[in-house]
Amino acid sequence: MDDNIAPVTALVNDTRSREPDPVSQLISSFLIARSRTFRELAELRDEGWNNPQGDKHFKKQRQFADEASDRERRIFYNLMRQIGDEIQDVTGALSLPQSHKEVLDICMAPGGYSASALKYSPHARISGITLPDSLGGHPLLIKDSRVDVQHMDITMLAAEYGVSDIPEDHPDVSNFSPDRPWAKKSFDLVFCDGQVLRTHTPHVASYRKQREASRLSCSQLILAMQRIKPGGTFIMLLHKVEMWNTMKLLSVFNGISQIELLKPVTSHKTRGSFYLIAKNVQPHHPEALVAIKEWKEAWKKATFPPSADEEKQNRRGFVEGHEEVSSLLASFGERLIELGEPVWQIQKDALRQAPWLKTKEAKAVRTSAKQAGVPASSVSVDLTEASSMLGNLGIGK
Repeated sequence: MDDNIAPVTALVNDTRSREPDPVSQLISSFLIARSRTFRELAELRDEGWNNPQGDKHFKKQRQFADEASDRERRIFYNLMRQIGDEIQDVTGALSLPQSHKEVLDICMAPGGYSASALKYSPHARISGITLPDSLGGHPLLIKDSRVDVQHMDITMLAAEYGVSDIPEDHPDVSNFSPDRPWAKKSFDLVFCDGQVLRTHTPHVASYRKQREASRLSCSQLILAMQRIKPGGTFIMLLHKVEMWNTMKLLSVFNGISQIELLKPVTSHKTRGSFYLIAKNVQPHHPEALVAIKEWKEAWKKATFPPSADEEKQNRRGFVEGHEEVSSLLASFGERLIELGEPVWQIQKDALRQAPWLKTKEAKAVRTSAKQAGVPASSVSVDLTEASSMLGNLGIGK
């Protein structure tokens, strides 16, 4: 697992989905009924799905990322540094006091964010973890005596995630590691920028292919929270404010830190990705401890999958899942909109200028929809209907 290389990440777990699940529909309905910015973004996204030029654009980006030359990788590395400049300009998160100098960069390569940290905190020392080239990782482009790097697959640090006994018949039995990198250190600033890359998939066992995104996210979060100092700063690349897992994560950090969201204008503009910047993180807060326990359980379930019968018995019911979503929307929904609207606005403005939405065909679809008096997006449900749906679920009262 390695870093996102802006702006064209070779992702396996593409978050664009044509068929939203019931949970996603519930969240979208809540947001559409309350946020004009999100409603307009949803319409543009739907137009993009209905235009094959959009698919061609993102396919070309993925191909470009997979086949990047050394020169192009250097360009991506510099773009990451520019994103670091944006993070610093908006949040000041990369300027560490002289007495605070320890930085942990999880999924580090090619090292652009560490370079940014050293630019604004030259007294800092970087500890980095990155996937070896032999497993499909990106090469490191940062060369600095203040940087100490360990090459490993962080999703295999079983001891770090609370597992000591590995079944002998497990497909990865020889690949798990008892190591706990930098177990005796704590860090003032932690980056988590890892994404599942297509270049890594040939090196993973078949059981992991559909679970790797979950395994990687949990691995980063557990390691970060077990290393960050109380009062430290945490920065993580996330996707789509309105995704259920993202919403839950934002809710956790909203309770244990001071958070803000940043969507760079340097890159990522047409995508749903953004950065969570959490300051004054309290890793020993009861809510943080509960979250770490849940992330460990999620890592175990994804790494040691249950049998079909066990999975069927443990699967939550449809109503139970909706009740959890409804409860979080009721308690955190307005805050989610407050956090998300600046992110959605940037993506909305970028999509309006996207070449595949400026074609004659796209304009014709948009014009016809307006003339007919209906929204261009099938996602944009009638507001009265949406409010009624949410009222029946006890949301927003």
